[in-house]
Amino acid sequence: MKLHIIPDRCCGAQTCAMVAPEIYAINEEGFNAFVNAPESVVVSPDLEMKAIEGASACPESAIVIED
Repeated sequence: MKLHIIPDRCCGAQTCAMVAPEIYAINEEGFNAFVNAPESVVVSPDLEMKAIEGASACPESAIVIED
């Protein structure tokens, strides 16, 4: 599974980072960023459920999940 964030949609609510801090973090500008990888990232199978939970928590649907 791959994930990426649409920066223009992110409102900085931080719900993704609260639900799945292993995957998501808030950058210095207040927008969501992936931990150690601001571009699209491949999520390991053991973290897929957390990644989905974090994406589902986003109020702006700014996180895109690709299979």
